[in-house]
Amino acid sequence: MLTTMRESIRSLQAILWLVIAAFVVTIFYAWGKGGAANNPTGIVAWIDGDQLLYNDYQMELNNLLDSLRQATNGEVDPKLVEQLGLKQRALDNLISRRLLAHAAAEMGLPVSNAELLDTIQAITEFQEGGQFQRRNYDAYLRRQRLAPEQFETNRRELLAGFHLARLVRGTLTVSDTEVAEAYRLQGEQIKVAYCRINPAQLARQVQVDDATLTAFHAAHAERYMVPEQVKVATLTFRPADFEQEVTPSDGELHEAYETHLDRYEVPEGVRARHILLRVAQDADPAKVKEVENKAIELLAKAQEGGDFAALAKQYSEDSTAAQGGDLGEFHRGQMVPAFEEAAFAAQAGEIVGPVQTAFGFHLIQIESHTEGGLRPLEEVREAVRAELVKEQAKALALARGSALQEAISNGGDPNQLANEAKLTWQDAGWLDATSHALPPPVVEAAMANPAGTVTPPVEADGLFYLVRTEERSAARPKSLEEAKEAVRTDLLAERATALASDTARQWIEAIHGGKTLAELAKGLGLMVVEPPPFTRGQPPAPLTALGDVRKAFDLPQDRSALLLDSPGGVAVVEVVKHIAPDPAGLEAAKAELTNQLLTAKHQLAMEVLTARLRDEAKFNSVEALLAQIHADIEKTRKILS
Repeated sequence: MLTTMRESIRSLQAILWLVIAAFVVTIFYAWGKGGAANNPTGIVAWIDGDQLLYNDYQMELNNLLDSLRQATNGEVDPKLVEQLGLKQRALDNLISRRLLAHAAAEMGLPVSNAELLDTIQAITEFQEGGQFQRRNYDAYLRRQRLAPEQFETNRRELLAGFHLARLVRGTLTVSDTEVAEAYRLQGEQIKVAYCRINPAQLARQVQVDDATLTAFHAAHAERYMVPEQVKVATLTFRPADFEQEVTPSDGELHEAYETHLDRYEVPEGVRARHILLRVAQDADPAKVKEVENKAIELLAKAQEGGDFAALAKQYSEDSTAAQGGDLGEFHRGQMVPAFEEAAFAAQAGEIVGPVQTAFGFHLIQIESHTEGGLRPLEEVREAVRAELVKEQAKALALARGSALQEAISNGGDPNQLANEAKLTWQDAGWLDATSHALPPPVVEAAMANPAGTVTPPVEADGLFYLVRTEERSAARPKSLEEAKEAVRTDLLAERATALASDTARQWIEAIHGGKTLAELAKGLGLMVVEPPPFTRGQPPAPLTALGDVRKAFDLPQDRSALLLDSPGGVAVVEVVKHIAPDPAGLEAAKAELTNQLLTAKHQLAMEVLTARLRDEAKFNSVEALLAQIHADIEKTRKILS
């Protein structure tokens, strides 16, 4: 598959295109992240006969989740995971990484055992005091449920991808012409004047008569409808009103306790303060050692009786410093692993550290350590009783409501039955599907209920409602008289919007003919705004809200203007002048621009290469294979029948 790969890479530049207007490029590679599927027993996919295992996928997904957890301070919302498509992204990353590793192997780009060992030992999570600790490595593998071979294979693939990426980058160049053009596009400024034409300001110029209103109403009758409506009354059963009628037995209390043991579990918890001395993950060993030594000095001060909170206020580089490093109480799973292990291994009153994490070095003062466990029934009896009373009262309210509804359905008089139950029907009047007079589930039930009948109990906001639908009124178009004001408003707005667009186009033609925007705006009493000059990358916010003002950079500065559409109207942007960047600044910016352009080309090259490898690979997912098997079974069944 890759016999001509070296030649392909050399010719790759010929098929690259570069959008130089995007200068500040934020790029990250997720070669070490990955995988997605729900197949915990085995294979996720095959690539050229090579299996992608579920454990590989799960490790890749965990990497993405860890990154998200750090970005959200430990909280991971399942909805956010779904919105970001992390499961599919993980599988895509895993596939891409495996393909790149295959390609690197065929091209003779090996990963030595020494290189693999160095990269594993350099991972901050496995270190203490800047030194690799085997116990941290083993603890990580246990948490991830990984064998060492799996993790090392993952890292080897990661390194192989890096080797290939470096090879690709080495083939790419940036010419002086490209740098000069990038400098011009990045630094060029434009001076404009603009005027917003609000249709509402032109509405007084629009005249409509009754004939026009009639025609507009007829053409847009679907806009002006009286919705379907129902006239209803409700009967409310409040569970709280039935609590005095229920008395749970000891047996019921015990059963409720056993059923909901999770409610009475006390999680193991630690209340602590900490001092954080930050150190960058890519800091050199000397800097790491310097910060660690400072942490050791602070530890000695704290253990010799120093006020830990005062030390935190003075030295901590965390956001909790002002509160004396107070972290409050936390439970397992809320802190990064190394911090968590140290905190939960300590007893109340201890000060432990330095603990190294991705953030730096921590000193931790344990204020309290609460052991987890199940609270006995006798301790929580009243809480169990209160919950059970609520549950039984709710069930009784539902039963009473159901019985009354059944009695009405069997011919009973609704008013008499309500009086016997000491309840009163409440008239809710006419409702439609958008009404807020009653809770949404009640409105929905009322709209679906036939006239002259009563619904079964509808639960909403902790109450039960019987809904009696007395009358129904079908949806119908409003007459012109009923809708006249709305029709007039809509017609005026439509005409005014069209007039604003026509006016803007006329102004642009006039500017091309030599008029200025200021002269044209003065005729309508409108204001012209002249913002400071701006670059392509930083147009003024008020202008970007009106449309893509960057198009003005493509216009000449003499007698030219741009039309922008916006929800509130239209705007005319007059180009006053272009301001070229200072040529003297090119040399100073050359190195940074060259790196930006190389990075952009490299990203595109890797995307093209990965896409080509995907096209050439034989890839099958488990889901796709199962779908094909089911399709074949169905086809066979039809033939046999």
